[in-house]
Amino acid sequence: MKNYIFKNSKKRILFKTILLFFLGFFFNSNAQHKNTSKPNILFILTDDAGYHDYGFQGSEDFKTPQIDRLAATGIFCTNGYVSASVCGPSRAGLLTGRYQQRFGFFMNPKQYQNLPKSETTIADAMQKEGYSTGIIGKWHMGYQENFHPNDRGFDYFYGFLSGSRSYYPQTQVKDSAAVYRNNLRHNRTLLNESEMDFYTTDLFTDKAIEFMNVSEKENKPFFLYLSYNAIHHPLETEPEDMLPYQNLKDPVRRITGGMTNSLDRNFGKLLNYLEEKGLRKNTLVVWVNDNGGQSTQMHTNNWPLRGFKGSELEGGNRVPFLLSMPGTLAENTEYNAPVISLDLFPTFLNLAGGNPANNPKPLDGVDLIPFLKGEKTSEPHEILFWQRNNAAVRKGDWKLLKYVKKQKIELYNLKDDIGEKVNLADKEPEIVKELEAYLADWQSKNAERMK
Repeated sequence: MKNYIFKNSKKRILFKTILLFFLGFFFNSNAQHKNTSKPNILFILTDDAGYHDYGFQGSEDFKTPQIDRLAATGIFCTNGYVSASVCGPSRAGLLTGRYQQRFGFFMNPKQYQNLPKSETTIADAMQKEGYSTGIIGKWHMGYQENFHPNDRGFDYFYGFLSGSRSYYPQTQVKDSAAVYRNNLRHNRTLLNESEMDFYTTDLFTDKAIEFMNVSEKENKPFFLYLSYNAIHHPLETEPEDMLPYQNLKDPVRRITGGMTNSLDRNFGKLLNYLEEKGLRKNTLVVWVNDNGGQSTQMHTNNWPLRGFKGSELEGGNRVPFLLSMPGTLAENTEYNAPVISLDLFPTFLNLAGGNPANNPKPLDGVDLIPFLKGEKTSEPHEILFWQRNNAAVRKGDWKLLKYVKKQKIELYNLKDDIGEKVNLADKEPEIVKELEAYLADWQSKNAERMK
């Protein structure tokens, strides 16, 4: 047998030098490829949860170590808003980056109302940037087949079309329309839930990890919109998730705690996956609640805010709003200027290498990254608007509420009075006049679509 060991030391040195050069080139090229690859985006939307029902917010009732873990690695926007205080229009705004009043989607959708195809979704835009796009969970943007998520920019859909459903398999639904709206589906295929065993919060997390894993194997960046139905009613929880809350006197709070516990545990599964795969630093994780906490059915805690879901008070529209990307964004930090869910579209698109200015219709949001990094020191927005039944406008620290039927005006300084307890409308008539003029101008531009 021939001996291939180099007997000449010079040849050995030359061989090692050449080998190290090629190995170094190979690993450096891979590292450069990994470092310059487009970032992933995991956008988590939770449903109807309380503003104060998290450990990092100071909750005395609920413990949320995994959500706290996410907060510790990111920036919490203390003045973070959504564009509507109920589920459907809130989603319409964040998916389009535009006030939903612009296209008449300012109330929860009725049976034949859909997100208009004249509007570009963030998924449409991310597809063009080469992203795998997925939505898992709740859609609530219309029930008709040609307005399905797969027709709105999402390559992958696993979830349900309606606004709420059971957390467990639905095996005896007789109404065919309800089956169509509420039944789980994978893309366009209705699933046979009678053969399944699941709790939706766990199921949607598992499908999210599957989606991210496939995208990674295909070497494609992913944009995943993980739209949990938790903790929207019905009140359903796994018994073991409720065990830590057996001492709470309110039985509804015990169940809400169990549902929050499940949500928290699944946040941990997502973070563990990203960390174990080495994706954490190259993935922007954003968590927002779709509107303020629900009061009558869920008994959430919105302290220190006044009002709940459905209201134009702070408790209806101000929500947990957190962005995390270690190495790119600061960690365990607060950002105090007002931001809104409309900002997510341009933020995601800019991060993906796209240009929000090229969107077919003008966006109402801004890219938040330069503001969060301190590269822009001005505030992202001079003024923000809300309207469903009633209307509100915020400029700086001042917020005006206009109760349409009551013809009543309220004015609050949110810096001094986050709980909106002291109505200053009579004491500050000039500020009322200014904000009413801004609101009237905004309403007039959208009047035809808000009838």
